[in-house]
Amino acid sequence: MTQKIEVDLGEIRQITAWLAASDIGFIEVSKSGATVRLKVDDGHRSGKGTLAEPSAASASATRTGSTQYARTQAVSVMAKTVAVFLAAHPAHSTPLVEAGARVGQGDVIGLLQIAHLCVPVVAPVAGVVTQPLVAHGVTVGYGTPLFEIVPIA
Repeated sequence: MTQKIEVDLGEIRQITAWLAASDIGFIEVSKSGATVRLKVDDGHRSGKGTLAEPSAASASATRTGSTQYARTQAVSVMAKTVAVFLAAHPAHSTPLVEAGARVGQGDVIGLLQIAHLCVPVVAPVAGVVTQPLVAHGVTVGYGTPLFEIVPIA
């Protein structure tokens, strides 16, 4: 006898949209009689929700010194989910980055803790962290600005 397993495609579409917009690359959802595993291919990530788009004023801002840019040129790094922001790894006391730190694109600059899972916050561009915007241990929502980074030209 075969068992009919019903899957709500709307739920699957919603979950895949969340995965594509986050740094989470794999999820497993189980219901009685069925388990669905979804994995996002990194080549299909859209990058939505990771950067604040620079404004026209940002594009025309000029360099004011050898290591400083106009403040409007900074890129905001946003939280991609509701979580507790961690400036340092739970096993360490030293922050991952501080104001003035140079970071490369893809460097881990913070963590978002969801229950026991820590999701890395990565630098979307190479640059200098002008300031962390959230204190360690604060609960943040989706889209909360976490850092500002001035890109290195």
